[in-house]
Amino acid sequence: MTAKSAPWIERRLAFLDGDEPSTRLPKLRAFETVVLLILVAEYWARAIPKWDGLATSYVVILGPATACCLIGLAPRFRRVAFAALAVMHAMVIWGEFPAAGNHAYLELLLCLLGAGLDVTDEADQVLFLRAVRWLTITIFFYAGLQKLVHGYWTAGQYLAFSVWIDSFRPVLAALIPDDDFARLLSFTRQVGDGPYLVTSPLFLAASNGAYLAEMVVAVLLALPATRRLGVVSGIVLLLAIEVAAREVFFGALVVNALLLFLPRARNGWLVPTVAVAMAALLLVRLGVLPEMKFY
Repeated sequence: MTAKSAPWIERRLAFLDGDEPSTRLPKLRAFETVVLLILVAEYWARAIPKWDGLATSYVVILGPATACCLIGLAPRFRRVAFAALAVMHAMVIWGEFPAAGNHAYLELLLCLLGAGLDVTDEADQVLFLRAVRWLTITIFFYAGLQKLVHGYWTAGQYLAFSVWIDSFRPVLAALIPDDDFARLLSFTRQVGDGPYLVTSPLFLAASNGAYLAEMVVAVLLALPATRRLGVVSGIVLLLAIEVAAREVFFGALVVNALLLFLPRARNGWLVPTVAVAMAALLLVRLGVLPEMKFY
């Protein structure tokens, strides 16, 4: 949609711009390549551990999805590949609903953008960048807002309850006094357990700081003057979260999106980095590398 046909939309979305025109295409090519690498690795990382018990629908999709991720790397066929991936990914989400991971919906939206927009067209380039940037701002702000609204972070109940998660335990042990930590470990996550409360100032600061930081990053990304700071802050925040959460696919997707906020094409390095990382994760699943939680 052009500024002439809808000037009011253009004016309201223009704050998301700021790219050097010559950098848009290489930036979007790198972005899409990373999305495809993440998708193909995720499909196989989920399949390998439960190979003998995979649902028939997943087995049927696995081969074509892999092929589409490879075909999508060719500029001539990228839109067809993304369209097919969108259909297959929607089928996976439908089959797993409501247990599908939150980031699966983000992946579906990115596939739909890849299918619907021509990254060689200047108007579509602008629209693609605006869409991904707005999605990223929304993700950060809403993630913080829902933590605040539901209230289980203001007094630290959610983090206290998360002591039962292996990857969270070492991180939380550094924030919770020994007596409280032992008490939380003694709970069996049954009705009547609790209270999941910790009064340590450091622990409460970390719990409240999580949602505040997410919303602040969203504001920094939305304002052109603070956008670079927002990118750096967002990546640092993600790394801090992933130390405990270990959601590598989600983290890689969001870092990929954050780098699109920079005015120049600064995301090229992410392609080989993600390729190596995804290969390493598959080697973990195959038992070649030591076992670790990453999904």
